[in-house]
Amino acid sequence: MGAQHHALRGRRARTSEGGAAAVEFALVSTVLFIFLFGIVQYGLYFNDSLNARQGVREAARQGVVQMPASSYGSCGSAGVTWAKLKCFTKAQVGGITGSTYVHLVVPDTGGWKKGNRLIVCAAVKSDGLVGILPMPNGGVIRGIGELSIEQDSAPPTDVLATANSDSDPSGLGWSWCA
Repeated sequence: MGAQHHALRGRRARTSEGGAAAVEFALVSTVLFIFLFGIVQYGLYFNDSLNARQGVREAARQGVVQMPASSYGSCGSAGVTWAKLKCFTKAQVGGITGSTYVHLVVPDTGGWKKGNRLIVCAAVKSDGLVGILPMPNGGVIRGIGELSIEQDSAPPTDVLATANSDSDPSGLGWSWCA
């Protein structure tokens, strides 16, 4: 009888330990999941940051050399316009975690002339996708690309003022883009 009693007592102890393991997993998993989702959230944020920088650089490069019509993709047919360059910039930046906003500037006097600058700015308002952690700069990712105009034989055909700017998600009115 003593052996049976000892075996039953051992089984009860193991059963109660199983509940403790579930409680421990519940406590640890909440912190673990927050940590893992935070890694995913910041990884996507940094991906958008790199894409913003690369996207404005590529858009500025294509703009100053009068990009060919085939480069526009879904942004339209032949002919260089500010609206197409803005569309191309948004496509190049391609924000994953939020909307992309674009601002185009030719700040030098004389406008579209060889040697003058073209500035392409983009901002992605990152919603954080997961939304667990606060994002740097209120979630606004900025990218600035500035190059000298190389081809001035056919300037963009539409008016810069009507196509150059989305609203700035940072609330600074694109003052950082100059």
